[in-house]
Amino acid sequence: MKIEINEMKRVETGDVVSIEGKVIRALKPNSNNFEGKIVWSQFIVLKDSTGEQGAWLKLDGEEDKVSKDATLKIKGKVGKEYKDSKGKIQRSLNNCTFEGDKKEIKSTGSTGNGNGREEYWAKKFEWDKKVQALIIRECAIKSVTELAKIPQSKSFLIKVHTEKDFFEFADKIETHIRKKRETVKKERIEKAEEIVRETRFKPASTAQKKIIFGYRDKEGWHKGIIESRYIEKHEIKEIGDPKKLSVEKASKWIEFWWGEQGNPEDIGARKQREIENPRDENGKLVNALVKGDKTSLVKDVLIDDICFKKRKFFER
Repeated sequence: MKIEINEMKRVETGDVVSIEGKVIRALKPNSNNFEGKIVWSQFIVLKDSTGEQGAWLKLDGEEDKVSKDATLKIKGKVGKEYKDSKGKIQRSLNNCTFEGDKKEIKSTGSTGNGNGREEYWAKKFEWDKKVQALIIRECAIKSVTELAKIPQSKSFLIKVHTEKDFFEFADKIETHIRKKRETVKKERIEKAEEIVRETRFKPASTAQKKIIFGYRDKEGWHKGIIESRYIEKHEIKEIGDPKKLSVEKASKWIEFWWGEQGNPEDIGARKQREIENPRDENGKLVNALVKGDKTSLVKDVLIDDICFKKRKFFER
């Protein structure tokens, strides 16, 4: 039930109440180990128009802490009466959930530098996180409720005799859900990283670029593949910009040009072209068949080859 702070006198120990106000005091969050699980909490003092009230907030983690001057709506269980340091009778609210701005928002409007939009998304993220935590908690409580209703004749039965038993079992289920959720989340992240890793562009190494595009050192300029007299223009175009050349593509071009490493039978395109069609320093074919040139060496070679094939044919 929702009350104002001055109405705390009429509620009883164990009642669940909600109040709304401004945080006038916020201590540093502390953690405790509960059944192998780290539980975070923070003590605050809330103030409304009728008075002040101390409360223990339940946090998801240290980063979920509340700051002074924040405006909150909290809901928790009324604790037993106790005397504070001044001898005054007090009643604390325990295990409280909360809603609202955890930090003081000095400017809610959108400014020129985009602070308003950043604050909006920060608040939305925190709110979504809080909603997820509440959903998990409600699922755990519902599970305990359903399991506790199983008839005695069933093989599985949880024993819930007290309120403490009920919430302890709910805590166990909540822990299980959170662990399962983190496991699934981790698996999805790993799968996504694997997919990105396979499709991520890997630029060619410096050594590969030197082989393909050439380089200069103390001895002078060393020509690369693209400067060879045996390279074709369309091949240079296919190699393209050094900045856009991937390590895989560079490896294929080097292997194509110089042959597969460790395979002596693969002499590569460079050597094969030199044997089949030798060229001079200017890239022109040496001893090529020239129209009207009766002394062409290539012409003689072709004629001899034709005659040889004719003899083989007539010998059959």
